[in-house]
Amino acid sequence: IVSALNIEKNSNLFAFSTAEKTKELQAQFPYLDKVEVTVQMPATVVVRLTPATERFTCMYSGGWMVLSDALRILRLEVSQPEGMILLNAKLPDNFSPAIGQQVIPETYNSLLAHTESDSNDATPESAQPTVTDIVTQLWQLLQDDGLLDGLTALDISDTSQLSFTYQGRVDVLLGNSSSLDYKLRLAAKILTDPDKGLSGSDRGTLDVSDQLEDGEIRGYFQPY
Repeated sequence: IVSALNIEKNSNLFAFSTAEKTKELQAQFPYLDKVEVTVQMPATVVVRLTPATERFTCMYSGGWMVLSDALRILRLEVSQPEGMILLNAKLPDNFSPAIGQQVIPETYNSLLAHTESDSNDATPESAQPTVTDIVTQLWQLLQDDGLLDGLTALDISDTSQLSFTYQGRVDVLLGNSSSLDYKLRLAAKILTDPDKGLSGSDRGTLDVSDQLEDGEIRGYFQPY
């Protein structure tokens, strides 16, 4: 990392571009999920790094991508890699992956027929959250509710029909991104509480997308 910074001792830091160096390091080291280069005067350069974890695998027209938590492409494979979360996302037309590139899925809402290309005409009141925003929120909530370790698949291809698969045996339907915190909390209680929820052998579909007018969310389980 120090060598890649290419900074000579006693060089002038006033002409040093932290933004440029951050971009260069990110491109050179794809297995760094986050890079932050700052200058601490009078003569110190500080580099903060977050290592990337191979978390998701996502199919594209030419094969499979291995993605980090931040959806950065770490490597490409011909066949589906094992041991990672299967990510189903809507990729841009003519998508061409490159190592180190961050994948930004397109926003698609089948109920509103909304695509990211329409977002320029959206008002602040009608604008929909981006898929990246939704993934960030989902990831944090899954972690907070203790569901992350059991996550085997995540479907974000339609933001009106979000879903995930838990332990390869329960498909959880979340619906849209509204009240995700309440939906995930209810799902976690049903999935992880053997006394009040499902057993470890139950297989089926858990629907927590139904929100009543008073804001209450109910869960429905349909066994396979």
